[in-house]
Amino acid sequence: MKRNLLKITALLVLAIAFVSQNACKSSSSNANTTVCDTSAAVLFSTTVKPIMDAKCATSGCHNANAAAGHALHTYAGVKACVNSGRFLGSINHAGGFKAMPLGGNKLDQCDINKIQKWVNAGALNN
Repeated sequence: MKRNLLKITALLVLAIAFVSQNACKSSSSNANTTVCDTSAAVLFSTTVKPIMDAKCATSGCHNANAAAGHALHTYAGVKACVNSGRFLGSINHAGGFKAMPLGGNKLDQCDINKIQKWVNAGALNN
């Protein structure tokens, strides 16, 4: 009886370990299958501005009261940074540029890809 209980316990432990391991593989594999769709038109008003508002034009950073003079809450402010040549280097954390967001994580690569597409299309006010 004691021996059977030991076998059942061992089987349960193995089953739980197997299920746990496969559950982790499944969730991490789903996380890596997210696709960044940049096939649609990337507009300032519907794509770039919401990214700027959420990640850059926040209180204490690049909003209307931006101390550094780089207000990114308007098209004119973003376009000025794009024209300066600093914008893409900063959001890509490229060497020789001040990495933005300052002291934070790099923007999501999908957001960077969308911004890059908008810049490559002429950084239009659309």
